[in-house]
Amino acid sequence: MLQTENETNTTRIEPEGILENIITYLCGKANPISTTKLVKLVYLVDLYHKQLFGTTATGVEFINYRYGPWSPDIGQSVEELIGKDIIEERTVTTRNGQEANIPALKGTTAVRLSRSVLEALDGVISDWGNKNTDEIVKYIKTTVPFCGTSFNNPIDFERCDPIQEYATLKGITVEQAATEDILLNKPLVDILKNASNSLQQGGHLYTYKEMFPSE
Repeated sequence: MLQTENETNTTRIEPEGILENIITYLCGKANPISTTKLVKLVYLVDLYHKQLFGTTATGVEFINYRYGPWSPDIGQSVEELIGKDIIEERTVTTRNGQEANIPALKGTTAVRLSRSVLEALDGVISDWGNKNTDEIVKYIKTTVPFCGTSFNNPIDFERCDPIQEYATLKGITVEQAATEDILLNKPLVDILKNASNSLQQGGHLYTYKEMFPSE
């Protein structure tokens, strides 16, 4: 069972730090969940939080890799949570009939997460919790920060800002993009407004092609 900090004051060992708490929450809410899928969901939590609140939730560095974002920090945190007896590995049969080990919540655990992180988490779980990993990766590879990063390099979440990305695409300063170019391009202004409002109003996070259809 998963409980928030306000729901219980009596619990066993709790996860430490923002990343362990997020992983614990995801294992409790989006279970069953493979470690690979877990990495992608944590990336999306950071992306949603960046779009909604201006900063990533975890501060984890993700690398642009063949199968989407990757970070060794998440696997390491999973091992630490297993060592603390907060989550455990369970053997399940995949859709292909193969056996796989997945991290799953063990017993009752309290998580300590801010309201903003919980909002980002719940948005990701609602949108992607029941999707398979291939579907998630296909979508992630269309997101602005991933598309704006070359292979095997750290993903720059600052490129989640459409004006910053537009400036990079056009080779101009952010100030120029935010004034001269943007204001003279009404269709682009409308896209940027819609992109900004979409996630705020419970919609989806715009893909790279949706943000810059002519590029």
